[in-house]
Amino acid sequence: MSRPEEKSPSPSLLWRVLISPITLGLAVVSRGFSALRPYAPTLIPILVCALFIPLILLLSAFSGWYVWSSLSVSWQVPLYFQYGNGYAPHAVARLPDINVQQRYHISVHLVLPDSAANIALGNFMTSLVLATPGNTSLVSVSRPAIVLPARSSLLFRKPLTSEISVPMLEAFIPTKANLDVAVEIGRRDGWRTLGAGEGREVSVLSASLRGLAVPHGIRGLALRAPLLASVLAAGIFFFILSFTVATCVLPLILPGMPAEESEDEGLNVAKTELTEPSASQYPAQEKERNRRRSRSSRSSREATSRVKVEAPVDIIPSATEDPTRGLRRRSSKPVVAADS
Repeated sequence: MSRPEEKSPSPSLLWRVLISPITLGLAVVSRGFSALRPYAPTLIPILVCALFIPLILLLSAFSGWYVWSSLSVSWQVPLYFQYGNGYAPHAVARLPDINVQQRYHISVHLVLPDSAANIALGNFMTSLVLATPGNTSLVSVSRPAIVLPARSSLLFRKPLTSEISVPMLEAFIPTKANLDVAVEIGRRDGWRTLGAGEGREVSVLSASLRGLAVPHGIRGLALRAPLLASVLAAGIFFFILSFTVATCVLPLILPGMPAEESEDEGLNVAKTELTEPSASQYPAQEKERNRRRSRSSRSSREATSRVKVEAPVDIIPSATEDPTRGLRRRSSKPVVAADS
């Protein structure tokens, strides 16, 4: 005996099985929205505030931080001098991202040991070269400096180090945000004329390149008080965003009907005023209207009866009748003929 062939399920049945969870989910979501629809005027403002208030605070804080970072009052880059590779100690470093529209006062800060060798050197040169990452030189400058012996006092003993700040550029305006710097200290002749003619170098404990923003223009007002400018920028940003959100949310929170409903109600009132209501809809108003009508009609009839007066009837005699006929009837005295 041959086994009966099993029938495969039809595509329509498979489609129904696959689509039934989606249909059920949509039905549940639809019922959920229908149940929450009466509470929509209360839930929508709450959801909007819960979503936008943290976003407003975050954006306001970011705006204050951005103003603070863009108003970089000062920056500092450490310098690590190389000895033995050339005539004078030199260092190369990369400047931080600086504002291309800001003026900077750039100086080299050196911490030197208070030794007799450094004091005996006298004047030495400090050279600075600023260049782009593509090795295009923008500015090159050299400034002299000297190491002076430290002084001692009765209360404080003599310090072991001395600090020297060599100003290099007074009001430098960079044309690029990323710049490389090369610094060299010492003399090219190596002080060959001192002592036995041996080469000498400046002993350095630590060094750094410092930049200080020079206030100028409108930006200089914010540079003089960067913290106040940052807080003010965050406050202005917070006020603008809060006002924008409030104009959208307050009409839903405050009691009253929306503008569209009020306009529709105004149109309906105008229509009801134009069309007179029937007695079945407004029985009290209809009775009052009928009472006023009867009262006005009664008063008009009374006024007409008071004004109405009987007019006298004049009888005009005809040509064939005696003209004195009417006079005889009206007069009560007999008419006496005059003597001839």
